[in-house]
Formats: sequence, C-alpha cells, structure tokens
Amino acid sequence: MRLILSVIAFFMTAFMGPYQQGQERGAKIGPALQAALDGSLKGSGAIGVSAAAIFPDGGLWAGAAGISHAGVPLTTDMLIGIASVQKNLQAALALTLIEQGVMALDDPLEKWLPPSPPIDGRITIRQLLNMTSGIPDFVGHPKSPFRVGYLHIDFEKMWTWEEIRSVLIGAPSFERGTQCEYSSTNYIVLKHVIETAAKSKLPRLLEDRLLKPYRLDHTLADFSRPFPGKMRLAHGWFDTNDDGIADDISGHSLNWIVSLAPMLVYSTPSDMVKWSDALFHRKKVLKEETLKRMLDFRGPVQGEPLMKGYGLGVVDIDIGAMFPQWKQVRVYGHLGSGFGHMTFVGYLPNYGVSLAIMSNRGGDSDSQKAIVTVAGAVIDALLRHLGAKPLQPGDRQAE
Repeated sequence: MRLILSVIAFFMTAFMGPYQQGQERGAKIGPALQAALDGSLKGSGAIGVSAAAIFPDGGLWAGAAGISHAGVPLTTDMLIGIASVQKNLQAALALTLIEQGVMALDDPLEKWLPPSPPIDGRITIRQLLNMTSGIPDFVGHPKSPFRVGYLHIDFEKMWTWEEIRSVLIGAPSFERGTQCEYSSTNYIVLKHVIETAAKSKLPRLLEDRLLKPYRLDHTLADFSRPFPGKMRLAHGWFDTNDDGIADDISGHSLNWIVSLAPMLVYSTPSDMVKWSDALFHRKKVLKEETLKRMLDFRGPVQGEPLMKGYGLGVVDIDIGAMFPQWKQVRVYGHLGSGFGHMTFVGYLPNYGVSLAIMSNRGGDSDSQKAIVTVAGAVIDALLRHLGAKPLQPGDRQAE
C-alpha cells in the first residue's frame, strides 16, 4: 500500500509540479502588475483596462481595473473587442488550411475569386497576408463609416462585398509586391478566399479549427447565433461629439461592423495570451517552417510608426516608439483599435512571455493616451520583474 501511495505521489509531483510553479510565478508578479493597473488608471482617461500575462512555465496572471459601465466594475472575464488583432487569428487559420493543401500561399486571387475590379487577380494570398498587395485600406476612404463621424454611421446597415468593392476600394496604392502598407481590405479579400476554398464561413472555421482546440472559451466570433449566456461583454466607450468626455456606446447595433470587418472578434486578455503562448512559445498551432514564414517580416510599413515590419498576420512591434526606455526589447504580435476598444497582444521571445492589454475605450485621441499610460505602467512592471534593464537617456541618444 505504501508503495502504491509513493508511486501516486511521484506522478502527482511530476505532473502537477510545473503547473504549481507556473501558478506561483503568476502569483508572485501579480500584485505588482495589479498595482500598476490601479495606479496608472486614475487620470489616464481610461474607463477600464483588463490585462493578462502568461509565463514560460504556464503561470497565468490576469487583472482588471476601472468599470464596464456605471456601477459595474470591469472584470477579467468580460469580453472586449480585439479589432485588428483578429488578423493574427485569421492568418493562422489560413496557414493551417495551406498546410493541409486546401490552398497555397502563392495562389493568385483569380484562382479562387471571380474578377473583382479594381482588385488585381494576380495578387497572391501571401501578398494579402503580409500587406504587400497594394490594395488600399477601406478604413481611410471618405465614405467609410470610420470617416463619416460616429453619429452619422448607419448602425443597422449590412454591407455587401459588392458595395465594399465598388464604394470603398479605389485604385491600387502601389504595384503589388513592391511596398508594404497596412490595409485591412487585404483581410476582407482573404476572408472571401478562405470561405471559397474551405466551403465554410470564416467564424465557424475559426471556432472549429482554433477556438475549440486551444480552449479559447471566452472568445466570440460568430455573431449570427444567439449570444452565449455565459459570456459578458464590457461596455465600450468613445467620445462621440468631441467634447472630451467618453460616452457609453454599447447600445448601438453591431450589424455595420459585423458585415464590414474581415471578422469581428471579442475576447479576454487571458484567452489572447493563451493563444499567443500556443502559437509563438509552445509552437502548437503551426509547423515550424510555416511559423518561420509567418515571422518573415516585410517593412518598413508605410505610415505606421509602431510597426517595424509586417509578417503573415503578425506585427514586429516597435515598443520603443511608445516607451523609449524599452526600445531594445523585442515584441511581436498585433495591435487593434476600434470604436469603444483597444487591444495589444505581444509575445516577448527573449523571455517566453505573452502579454495582452485591453481597454474598453477606443477610437478617439484620449483613448490612445489612456492605453499608452496604463500599458506603459504594466509593461514597465513586467519587464523589471523579468530582469530587463531600461535604457538610460544617454543610451537612447547614442542609438
């Protein structure tokens, strides 16, 4: 009997040891990260901020500060829009289909889509993924809902692909393959390629191939079905009339953005760091060669000071542009911003740590200050805990 108990104890130690150590790592840094959230929120302009970090040993920390809406604190299980961070999920999905032979990285669009002027049918899937297609960004078009003024958006409108193509996409910005320019239109086109090749809708593919297998249970991409009762959305905030005061915009229909965005995704920081950890650290999602292709960055990215380069759905983030003292720290992942939310998801390869920070205010000038202030405090606390040394003013000038 003693022998059996000893064997059981051995296996419990072997299998539970790393998990317990991971939890201890998260618990050790947790108070400092939470203090950074709490201390930086006041006066920042943020309404609420939620964050999470996952460490190489599996330790997970999650914290939140501020409110969702009046009388309701923001909690770590509340979903916030991830905006363009979804491009990383969409790219990973496309690459898994490529690995399975459903389509190929250098397939031209004309193989999968009917003629779609003004889009050049010779553009490849690779060029969509790494922003070298030359297709202009619909977001900047004067008739785009992102430019007409928030209060003038037709929130109930369901945009069609034909409308997007004919109204919001103009002549190419440059010859395909010659430059790198960030354009969300690439991922709208990619959506149609994926759905044609895989014969299924993008949200369902994402759910079946990525969300369920990697247990991203607090991530929502399919808005065609009733909202799951177990999930809670944080209210979004945006200064709708430029009076310097953020307004709760959660009562508006999402039809316009569900139909216009490549894919609308809401998630939590905890799910996003689990995803980043699986993709970049544990390397469970893609084959090694495919991941290398994903991290083959093109640049410079025109007009994007925070992007040193763009891979296949991944940003080589210039963290020094926001926080000069950490210019030497390598970070890649993705950034996202929309009306009522802002998201940062980054992997620190030299430390094996993934970090996600989400704000439920986004889209106005004060929201940028807010996320930089709070994110700066959290990143500073995390990097100091990891043993990173900030650059001194003299070091920064020398560079």
